[in-house]
Amino acid sequence: MSSSPIRSGAPSTAQRASARVRKQPEQYTSSRFSNSKRKRGNDEEGDPQMPEDYVSDEDEPTDEDEPAEEEIRERNKKARKPKSSAPRKPAQKKPKVNGTALPVRRKKPTKKTAAAAAADAEAAGGLYAQVFASDDGLETIAADWLNTFDEHEPQALADVVNFALKAAGCNTAVSEHDVEDPDNATNRLTDIQDDYQATEPTDFPLHRKGKAGVAFKETFSGFMIVLMKSIAARGLLYSQPMLIENIEVWLSAMTSAASRAFRHTSTVASLSIITALCEIAAERANEAAAAQRQSEGEKKKTKPNKARVQQLDEKVAETNRVQEWVEIQIKDWFDTVFIHRYRDIDPVIRKECASALGDWIMILPHVFFDGSHLRYLGWVLSDSSAATRAEILKQLQRLYSEANNVGGLRTFTERFRGRLVEIATSDAETNVRVSGIELLDVLREHDLVEPDDVDAVGRLIYDSDPRVRKTVARFFAESVNDAYTTMIDELGGVENLEESLPEVGEGSLDTPRLEWLKFKSLAEQLVNYDGNDDLPNQVERHRGDGGLILHATAMESRFTLAADVLYDKIEEMKDWEALSGYLLFDHSTRRGKGANDTLTQFKQAAVLTEKEALVLLEVVSSSVKHALQDLHDKTISTKSKLTKKQKAELSEDQEEAARRLASLTPRLFKKFGDVPNTAAAVLRIGSVLDMPSLSGLHEDTATYSTILDDIRKQFMSHGTDDVLAPASNAIQHAKSYMELEEVTDEKVSGLWEDVVSNLVDLLNLDVVTVRGATQTEELRGLSNNLLRIVRLSQVSDPIPSLEDTNVAHSDEATGAEYKGAIDYIIALVQRAMPTDSPAPDAEDADLEDEVAARASEAALLYFQWKLAGIVQTLSGGANADISDEELEALATRRDQYASSLNAVLQSRKSADFVCVTVAKYLLELHTAAIVLRTITIKPGMRDDWIVLIMDLHEAYTKSIMKVFAASEKNFARLAGKKLEDKPMVDEDDIDADPMDEDPLSESESEEEETQTQESQHRHETKQRRTVFAENTLCELTRSLIYAVHAGVVDVDATRKRLERNKLRLGANYKELCSYLDIEQVGGKKGKGKKKSAKVKAAVNGMNGRGKVNPKSNAIVAEDETEDEIEDFDGEDEEALRRRGLVMDDADALGLDFGEEVAEQNGGGEEVESVLGD
Repeated sequence: MSSSPIRSGAPSTAQRASARVRKQPEQYTSSRFSNSKRKRGNDEEGDPQMPEDYVSDEDEPTDEDEPAEEEIRERNKKARKPKSSAPRKPAQKKPKVNGTALPVRRKKPTKKTAAAAAADAEAAGGLYAQVFASDDGLETIAADWLNTFDEHEPQALADVVNFALKAAGCNTAVSEHDVEDPDNATNRLTDIQDDYQATEPTDFPLHRKGKAGVAFKETFSGFMIVLMKSIAARGLLYSQPMLIENIEVWLSAMTSAASRAFRHTSTVASLSIITALCEIAAERANEAAAAQRQSEGEKKKTKPNKARVQQLDEKVAETNRVQEWVEIQIKDWFDTVFIHRYRDIDPVIRKECASALGDWIMILPHVFFDGSHLRYLGWVLSDSSAATRAEILKQLQRLYSEANNVGGLRTFTERFRGRLVEIATSDAETNVRVSGIELLDVLREHDLVEPDDVDAVGRLIYDSDPRVRKTVARFFAESVNDAYTTMIDELGGVENLEESLPEVGEGSLDTPRLEWLKFKSLAEQLVNYDGNDDLPNQVERHRGDGGLILHATAMESRFTLAADVLYDKIEEMKDWEALSGYLLFDHSTRRGKGANDTLTQFKQAAVLTEKEALVLLEVVSSSVKHALQDLHDKTISTKSKLTKKQKAELSEDQEEAARRLASLTPRLFKKFGDVPNTAAAVLRIGSVLDMPSLSGLHEDTATYSTILDDIRKQFMSHGTDDVLAPASNAIQHAKSYMELEEVTDEKVSGLWEDVVSNLVDLLNLDVVTVRGATQTEELRGLSNNLLRIVRLSQVSDPIPSLEDTNVAHSDEATGAEYKGAIDYIIALVQRAMPTDSPAPDAEDADLEDEVAARASEAALLYFQWKLAGIVQTLSGGANADISDEELEALATRRDQYASSLNAVLQSRKSADFVCVTVAKYLLELHTAAIVLRTITIKPGMRDDWIVLIMDLHEAYTKSIMKVFAASEKNFARLAGKKLEDKPMVDEDDIDADPMDEDPLSESESEEEETQTQESQHRHETKQRRTVFAENTLCELTRSLIYAVHAGVVDVDATRKRLERNKLRLGANYKELCSYLDIEQVGGKKGKGKKKSAKVKAAVNGMNGRGKVNPKSNAIVAEDETEDEIEDFDGEDEEALRRRGLVMDDADALGLDFGEEVAEQNGGGEEVESVLGD
């Protein structure tokens, strides 16, 4: 072999050309099979641009094991050749690693797997067996190879090539004669590939998942690094340049192979060699720098040693020549391998290249830390593979984390910052978004992010994904700190403010303090980043595509969710009492003696807007919840060994905090109770006391009596569900405490008197059922009062108040008799029926329908309570009985209620929203009565109550199915879905709006044009209507499914109708229909199965266990493909309950019957299971 080219200066081209093949390695396949997308050969001469050359994995098969395009062509080529008679070889087993490597620690596999892997490696022989089957370290194996190289160079080189081939899963080997002819390397590897493909391989070691695959890669890559370093340490890298050049010939040819196994394995080997060369070059650079410093130090001496100086200078020159030669090798390898493989069709190879480039930049920055190399990281930010994008972000975070690198990254940042922000805000993969946010947080620390980018990332605090919210919390908190610092500076600095502000005494919550400016900054940021002002509370804008999500169940507000993740990032939020004091401060008295003094300016700067006050109320709710929960967690924590005294102190602190919260709540009600939004927020603050961790705390009767008075005031002052729902929940919580039972019963009784009295006052008793006979304001008040009755009926027994005869009235003109408030409520259902008199205007018509719908719900709750009372009474024993008068009155009211509901269905268009509501309650009325079938008739007991059980009349069923068909068509029209053209009998007269009459539909020309603000508003309005239409359809479907399982409808016909368009109406509807097979949904082995059988036996016609809740937690407006629904088979009942898919029987009612009902019923769980939602 030739001597080192570095002895007489830099290596010349002529010297290198004499030692190796200088032409670019040929394609691994013949030219007619090459892929035009993947440029080869002359790419080094130009600048490979991502838009022109980049090949993403969008073109690769969806199955990872499916061959690439080159492999398919190779197979076609092979198919035209005679088949080999050699027997097929089985796929290589996944090799395991045994022993310990010096540069890379080998992971210890299990004994059985290690034995099998060692046996497989031992059978392979050669270098592969030494690395993967012996206990020798990698450095020892590399030293043995060097000894072999000294004895027989071609054989040693053949061992390296065969090592790479075997690592790719190929059992064919090259001989020493093959490696002596590098010009024939491509042809020889083509033959080897043909033999390999003939075995139809399905996997190779580097492609396998799990610990074994990771360990294999670490050992394989580690050995290549150790081998190159050993070659360099022996001096062969410089004295025998033909060695590294011949290795490059074989490996670079493999990197262009059609076989993914060959390409991936050789790429990893090549990247590892480049890494080793980078480390060698870095070491030589450090040696040269050290020698240079020593030489300069020697020269500065008064009597320098000239011989030593000359020796050091020669060492510097020699080391620099070595370093330059190594860097030339690095560039050669980079241009030959990386330039092509960073855009490989296989995303795993692209990820390997991205990771390696990051390592090279960190190891050898003077070569790779420039724009010509950094641009590859920027281009691959747009890779279609999420794993590759994540790897690029990881490497960029490494670079930006080094302060010394920031200056060199400014140009790169300016060029690709927009793409980084796009990834953080709208990438399809959550983990990639999280990495993008973390990277932008590092950029923000170095002041590399523009204000608009800060705002774009800050808005993610309201993102629907909790991981994104948690990650962006730190970024958002820093924005708050910046705003706080700016505000402090504008007011003269911290020292000036501390001198001007009064001292804060104990218990002085409303005394101005510096923290107020932090709270003000927090509120401003949260308000500025909130873009959902125009959306209803239960609708949330989805990130990315701007779609809408309808939350069908109660959830915390977006401000509370944001505050939850900010709690640990903003220290001031933990002082919830100071925040409450800030809210309670009267900012109207902010002006002092002089308008320009610091204290006055401070108060003016701290003034809150109405929206900011609402946001901070939500923050208080989150902060106090976290504070109390933290105290509780410390008390029960098993990690910290607390003494009894310490636990007692923590419990006292928790109780004291709850007491202080209870005392603050009335003050907050006094200030913020007049506005519905803020009143609802204060109610949510009070609901923190409902936390299970506080259930054992002592309740102060006087304080809670005051709170209940405030709740009663809010209950009667507001008519929106934002206030009434949390208020009713607070009442239910108060009823759960024995100490408050008497006080709570008194307050609830007073509430019932108020709502019943208010109902009668709002009604004109002579025209109770007449549509259009009531003024607008009275109609609005009547609707709100009916909603109060509904919410109150869900937490307390309405029967005594609604049957009170003190409000009885007889209408002589119509002969109608109203014996109690319940009769007025049942009669109000007829307000949905049109009359012969002039129709009311649109606003009044909507209010009339709302009155009828809420009256229907209130009446249904009354019947459910009556049925529960009957079950409780008859479960008392053989002497238990229901009087004939009570049964007759209940049956009469039930018949009147059912006929009124059906009359509404007959008189209104099936597509009207009120018809959907009425149809749902008509179904639930009949379903609820099935509970009476669970009563065991004992000797001597009368069974007259059986008359209350009735099947759904055929006429009722037809009316309901018409409404269902109309809802189905309405949603399909809005969502652009096509229904099956197979209408049922009597469905041809369904009056749903035709598709071409949709005023919000957009023409094709409009879609092609740039959306204006008006068109965007139209699109969002249509999207919102689509969301609510799907919710309406799903709610009605849910009630039909209940009826199917209760057996009150024709099971086969109804089921067939529900499943007709199961695959056409979206993912949520499809999931609902899966509950028709209730045993598959809630099936459970053992005990759960027995319970299901018990209910089935008890309830005639039911096909499954008790009550389930098939309502989806969120209904998503989707314009494109549907997501697959999870298969619930095999999930136990507890898992389904945690997900909200199965409800406990008592919870399913939404009512509070009291503990005594459950105790007396005995089998109460099964009894209550079908009473309805």
